[in-house]
Amino acid sequence: MLEIHEKETWEGFPFMQDKGLFLQSFHQKELYESLGQRTWLFEVTGIRSLVTKIEAKRGTFLFLPYGPMPSDADSEAFTAFFTELRTLAQEEGASFIRVSPYWEETDEKKALLVGHGFRPAPIHMLAETLWVLDLEGKTDEQLLEGMEKKHRNLVRRAIKDGVEISRTTTPEAVDRFVELHWETRERHQFTPYPKDFFRNQVRLFAEDDQVLVIEATHGGELLASAIIMTYGKVGAYHHGASSSNPEHRKIPASYLIQWEAIQEARRRGCSRYNFWGVAPYRLDAEGKRVYENLKHPFCGITHFKTGFGGHRVDLLPCHDLVVNARYYLNWSIEKVRKWKRGF
Repeated sequence: MLEIHEKETWEGFPFMQDKGLFLQSFHQKELYESLGQRTWLFEVTGIRSLVTKIEAKRGTFLFLPYGPMPSDADSEAFTAFFTELRTLAQEEGASFIRVSPYWEETDEKKALLVGHGFRPAPIHMLAETLWVLDLEGKTDEQLLEGMEKKHRNLVRRAIKDGVEISRTTTPEAVDRFVELHWETRERHQFTPYPKDFFRNQVRLFAEDDQVLVIEATHGGELLASAIIMTYGKVGAYHHGASSSNPEHRKIPASYLIQWEAIQEARRRGCSRYNFWGVAPYRLDAEGKRVYENLKHPFCGITHFKTGFGGHRVDLLPCHDLVVNARYYLNWSIEKVRKWKRGF
């Protein structure tokens, strides 16, 4: 197993750049390490992945966020890769290896993981149903035309109402985002990231101009804020937050932020814009969206994201490779956690 330490060597991997996998980037390694996690960049037989060690009360495991890559290596290469990774897991006292691969879901890819001893994880770690907008070759007019009429009108209304947009990476802007994030958390009751996660993420990715904090203000008051990543060929809506003030919520500032982020991604040469996760759904006979689980936390934002145009991408679900019997205690705890929260 080759451990890579040089940023230039790691960042040149074509698959990572094409897919916009900033969660596999050198700066992401630095981010995990800034939060106290042990992290490696590994390559075995042409397969690469950032690997981070997660130590939780329920157990210790190795996690590959949207790894390994690429997805089209042969079975023998994957055998060599996971054999080496299993050895590392044993050395680090991890009871299992968890992968959330950035592979579109197919029976073939699922069989590849199962054939290497993996089993479906009891919970997910990262978004597995994404919403992606193609930008290549499109003008502003074409992108606006591709939106739902309501979204297009709300973007125009925010502009008419005098919402002002700013783009920055200053620590002060990150702190303002954190305040709004906590307001949003109180409103929707989700588990927030640590405050230092946002601060360190913006600081690190700003070194290579791969992140922006986009703020929407009106009358000098902050209405909404978002952290946008632009990595490789993909722009991504990674975090968003908005004011809980009822008067602020009457103004469609978040719609204008998304429109500005889409334009920014296109100006930077991105071919796609990733809205990140949406709730899994199916279409009924009339073409209407029916959610698979109404308790899914993304149900409330799915219409917001999909209304900007684009298409759905289904990734292979999270899978685990058991290293020792302690895994089953973790499995039981996560299974109960999933049942309690309903998704």
